[in-house]
Amino acid sequence: MKFDSIRKAVLVAAFVTAGAAPAISQAAPQCQNCGTVVSTHTYEREAQRGSGVGGVGGAVVGGLLGNKVGSGNGRTLATVAGAVGGAYAGNKLERNIKTDTYTDIRVKMARGGNRTFTEKGNPRLRRGDHVRVLQGRVVRD
Repeated sequence: MKFDSIRKAVLVAAFVTAGAAPAISQAAPQCQNCGTVVSTHTYEREAQRGSGVGGVGGAVVGGLLGNKVGSGNGRTLATVAGAVGGAYAGNKLERNIKTDTYTDIRVKMARGGNRTFTEKGNPRLRRGDHVRVLQGRVVRD
C-alpha cells in the first residue's frame, strides 16, 4: 500500500511538471527587430554643391563692384578679385538656401543595444513610440 501512494505521488508530480513545461516553452518569442524610440534630433545640412547660378551671379556682381575701384592695373586686379570673391560668396549663399532637413532617430532595441537611424525630413516619430526595423527603415509598430 505504501508503494501505491509513492507511485501515485510520482505520477501526479510527472503530470504537474509536464503540464507546466509547455506553458514555459510556448511563451511569445521576443521581436528581434522591435524597439522603442529613445530620442530624436532634427537638424539642417547645407547642399553639397550648388547649381552654379549663385556662383555666376556672385561673380558678375563682384566683378562690377571691383571694377569701380582703382584705375589701370589696380582696377583690373580689383575686378578679378571681386569676381572670384563674388563667385565664392554666391555659391555659398546658394548652398545655404538649399538646405535639407534630417532627423536622427535613436532606438533602444528589444534584444538590447541602441541603434541610430537617419531619415530625410522632419520627425514623424516621438520618444516612447514602439517601432519595428524593416529593410533598414524605422516604422511605427
